[in-house]
Amino acid sequence: MTSFSVTEAELPVRMRRFLADIDEGQVYSLKSLRSNRRSMGSTLRGLVATARSLGLPAKLNTQTAEAYIVRLLDDGWHTNSLGGPKSLLRHYAYETDEGVEWALASSATDRRPLELIFRSIHWAPFRALIPDIRVTFTKPEIRMIDRWLRHKKAHVRVDAEMVGRFRADHTTFSKLAAMMSTIDPENLDNVILQQAQRNRKHLAVGYIKSAGKLPYHDLPEPFATDMAKLFNKNCGLSFSRLKAICSALRRLCSASARAGLPIELTMETSKAFVDTLFEDDLKLRSVAGYCDFLACFAKKAGYRHEIYAALMEVHNAVKLEANTELRRKEHKLAQYPIDLVDVAATAHRLLNNAFDQDDIRKRRRDYVLAGALALLCKLQLRSGDLRNGLVGKEFVRDSEGWSVDLTTSKTGTAIKGRLAAELTRYLDAVLLMDVSEAHLWSVYTQRIGTALFGNPSCGWQPFGKNWLWHNMTQQLHHGPHIVRTLIYDAIAADPYLDASVAQALCGHGSLTSRKFYEVEANRHRQRLGTELLCSFLQGLNDDGSDSSISQ
Repeated sequence: MTSFSVTEAELPVRMRRFLADIDEGQVYSLKSLRSNRRSMGSTLRGLVATARSLGLPAKLNTQTAEAYIVRLLDDGWHTNSLGGPKSLLRHYAYETDEGVEWALASSATDRRPLELIFRSIHWAPFRALIPDIRVTFTKPEIRMIDRWLRHKKAHVRVDAEMVGRFRADHTTFSKLAAMMSTIDPENLDNVILQQAQRNRKHLAVGYIKSAGKLPYHDLPEPFATDMAKLFNKNCGLSFSRLKAICSALRRLCSASARAGLPIELTMETSKAFVDTLFEDDLKLRSVAGYCDFLACFAKKAGYRHEIYAALMEVHNAVKLEANTELRRKEHKLAQYPIDLVDVAATAHRLLNNAFDQDDIRKRRRDYVLAGALALLCKLQLRSGDLRNGLVGKEFVRDSEGWSVDLTTSKTGTAIKGRLAAELTRYLDAVLLMDVSEAHLWSVYTQRIGTALFGNPSCGWQPFGKNWLWHNMTQQLHHGPHIVRTLIYDAIAADPYLDASVAQALCGHGSLTSRKFYEVEANRHRQRLGTELLCSFLQGLNDDGSDSSISQ
């Protein structure tokens, strides 16, 4: 039998107080502890005696608990008999909040009563929320939140490495970011938690991001080789146009197969290609576009000139006819009329209401979408330029606000200067999401080199290319490019502004670009012309002379 030289009177104050609470019936697990009062005193005396003999602090922690267990084994205790002392030490840990880390690590499951959990000092900032927390979360979820708060208290800062050491399976851990965002919504650590949560899930399921495929990867020969050459050399075509050519080639392959022709570009397959375009009931502008793309390919890849000429002839004829056809954008604007004020008002509403979103993903979506809409109202960037703009490079924050310095991907137009002061709170919200403004500069420093309009759960990589279109369409029934049309129409409606203002705002290299974006502009010009003519007529006398001169 193991004997210890330390008496209960020689125990540290906290241990003596705990034993007195058992005697006085002041502990939570009173029934269990009172029946094991003598064993508890013996266990604590053994722990302290072992700690002092090894020069360790006289308290319960991982080091002293393990040393005590080793001593019991050395004294002849069987491994199966150690459950009793361990259970008593865990009771002591949960009741006094001393050595809880060892108690949790040594137990297969966490079954702590919530009453003991909420006693801990790290719950002090959330005391007022405890009734709501009890209702909102399950007991296992509250225990995990407590473990996270303890883990956080033991570290200087929260980063990916620190989060990686937190013990929890990916299924349980996946809820932690959302729960902490509900309890402490403005804390910077929540964003790091969400990133770590996604990484842990990918590791658990063995996720490996596949490499991106080139647009011509599925084209048959000889088209795959022809397109590879165009992609690899300076052919004078933009990446988007090369992708469109690949799409036209797929239609050519499909048309050739339907007509029972070999997969090649000849006059015969070109005719089948055009016939299929009309059979598929495409818009005339789409038919003209596909003919243009295939004609461009025939010319650049060195096919017979007559193929190019025939396709361009169809393109020109269909394009001329398409001028009488209402564009899809015109249909949508007639069905869902909006102007720039509507876009700005939607951004304002999203920003003001985002904080009230319970779901963390929806909340962050609304912050980012509000910033994107507000920016588009002031700076008509294309979706790709907006998504790929980096913090500290294209978008820079200083003490005065935000500034922009980028070159548009389509036309190479340089856009540089300070953004309107009204945009500051919107772009700050995109940067911070639901983190407090007190962390602005620390967040900004961390985010340098990442996409401003980036996904926090994907390491701040830009949102998908359809993300902005999808979410903006849900709010306004229109995609981001509609803002260019609204700009041109608004400029046309203002008698004091010239179309060159809209050209500058939209970054267009030529005034001819305006015809692709104007929808209501001609109506506004007709109205202004009519008003000007009326005012001129009102100034004439009955005989047609100028009334101002006769006076």
